[in-house]
Order: sequence, then structure tokens, then C-alpha cells
Amino acid sequence: MTARWRKLGIRASAGLAMAAGPVVAACSSGPSYEDWAATDGAAGRINLQDVQAVFKESKSATDFEKRVNEIFEGDGIVLIKAEQTDTAFVLEGWENLDGNSRIDEGTDEKLFTITQKEDKSHEMRGHYANSYYHNTWGAGDFLFTYLIFSSLAGPPIYFTPAHRVTPIRTERNLYRNSSAYRGQVSRNGSYFSWQKGFAGSSYDSASRNLSSARQSYQSRARSSGAFRSSGTGVRSSWGTSGRSGFSSGRSGGFFGGGGGQALLGSMRRSN
Repeated sequence: MTARWRKLGIRASAGLAMAAGPVVAACSSGPSYEDWAATDGAAGRINLQDVQAVFKESKSATDFEKRVNEIFEGDGIVLIKAEQTDTAFVLEGWENLDGNSRIDEGTDEKLFTITQKEDKSHEMRGHYANSYYHNTWGAGDFLFTYLIFSSLAGPPIYFTPAHRVTPIRTERNLYRNSSAYRGQVSRNGSYFSWQKGFAGSSYDSASRNLSSARQSYQSRARSSGAFRSSGTGVRSSWGTSGRSGFSSGRSGGFFGGGGGQALLGSMRRSN
């Protein structure tokens, strides 16, 4: 009888190992396209509450660029454009989806706009997946003051210089392997959950509002398989070594899409 139970135990263990095999393989080969496309980064969502805060705190355009790219979870670099018009000063944040280090309206996507009006009040709007967001606040000595004074020596416009893109990406890669990014990811998750509950249907409809540029970007990632090595939106258990898994492209779990719970492999995720 004892020998029989031992044999059954061996068979059961072997069965469990076989059942676990595909799960391990699936995890090691990266996320599915559907998991990747549903993440906040792949969809172009950004924590606009934190973006507004760093806009108020930043003392230069480079400071703002650096912090916005630390907040954002997508693969593309967020490029900044600021222009003084006849009636307002307008700052825009674009994800560089085509990777050419410059803003192209046809192939990149606008994430947010901050406007300083003639009365010095401010307005912030999100676009596409962020279009649920609209906030206003009063006058203040914010980043526009620096940009306006900087423009006196040249044209009243600012673009993230192409030579700045590689340093921004390098700095962001280092940041994404730090404990500070863990805290940022946690804030992002709380922000999206709160906005989903607060904005309701407008948040859900915005999540489905993909620009043609983003649809092309996602299609390229799908056909090339680039999503498998993407670090976009990965919110893993951070691993025992303290590395997040973002830059390595390997994940212990995917979080994104702003709602519900799902199972990926053997890890539970809360969106």
C-alpha cells in the first residue's frame, strides 16, 4: 500500500510539473499582445496629477522633461513643445511613438496640454486616453515664467532638443531600476484607480480613444513582436534582487487597463 501511494505521489508531482511548464514558459517569453496593449503605458495614459505638480515645481524645461519621463510608464520618450501665441502660452507633452527624437503630429501622440491664459490663469487638458482630465488653477510663478524669459533671447517657442533625447532615455532607464520608481508606479496605480472611480464613463471612453498614431504604433509592435521585450506598464513583484524587471523586458506580472483583477501565470495582479 505504501509503495502504491509513493507511485501515485510521483505521478501527481510529475503532472503538476507538466501543468506548470507552460506557465513558466509563458512568463519567460514575455506578455501576450493583449496584456501589453491594455497597460497604461502602451495606451498612453499618464499620471496628470503628478505632471501638474512637477510643472509647478520645475525651474527649467530640462527639469520638467526629466520628471515627466520618470512619471510616464510607456516605452516612448515624452517630448515637450512650448509656444507663445497672441493670446496664451501653450505647453504640450507628446509621446515620441516613431522614435525619431522630434515631434511629428502624424506619427506621435499628444498626451497633455497646459495653457497660461491672458489673465495668467492656467488650464490643463489630457488628450486621447487622457481626455477625461481637465483642471484649472490660478496665477503663479510656474515653469512658463522660465520659458518666457528664455524666449526673449530667441524665438518664442521651445522643443525638446534632439540631442537631449538619448540622455533623457539613459536617465530614465537608471530611474526605472531604482526604489524611487517603485514609489512612482504605486502613485500611478492609485491615481488611475481613483480617476476611474471619479470620472466614471468618461474615463472608460477615454481609454478606448486611440489616435491613428497610437494604433499604428501598436500594430507595429504586434507585427514585429516588439511588445514581448517591452517594459511598458510592467508592474511586477519587483523580484528578490530589487530589480523591477522594467528594463530587462521580463515581468513577473502585468498591471494595466485601470480596473479589475486578472491572473497571469501564477501571479495575481490588481489593476
